[in-house]
Amino acid sequence: MPWNLGPSVTHRNGRDYWRTWFIEECDESQLFGATESHLPLITHYGSGVVPYAVGTELYLEDAPYFRASKRHHRVCGPYRVFSPDPLPPGAVRVFPEDGPVVVFKEPHPEQGPWLDRSSVRRQIEGLDVRFQQIAKRFAFFPFRFAIRHAPNFKVQLPPHQEPCWLCR
Repeated sequence: MPWNLGPSVTHRNGRDYWRTWFIEECDESQLFGATESHLPLITHYGSGVVPYAVGTELYLEDAPYFRASKRHHRVCGPYRVFSPDPLPPGAVRVFPEDGPVVVFKEPHPEQGPWLDRSSVRRQIEGLDVRFQQIAKRFAFFPFRFAIRHAPNFKVQLPPHQEPCWLCR
């Protein structure tokens, strides 16, 4: 779920790092939202860990935190992809054609969890973080895949450097 400041996904050391402005919504819903242009990063070539399958691990970069700190990125993970069972009512399987569903299309993405709004997160790693979330411009991220914290989940604060592997 990109919005300015670099790529949607960065690949490093065999892992994908997705930038998101909706990390709390991802954690609460146990979903990650994507646009049609993101699908090749999940289902084909272009991402370092492809195609995604049940058990694929990835990381999320908390984009508003970096904008507030200007010194550190906030990287959470790993998250592990799982197959939602059952799919939400009306959802359509997108990937793969057979076996456990990894990506589905939500029939009513405008209902959330990603919406347009102003958000304030208090004391995230010691900072109050205020930011705008923009989802309508991205069709409310209608393509979804399920994620949950892996057993070795942790939050890391890698320092921002020039050149920065998370910003390039």
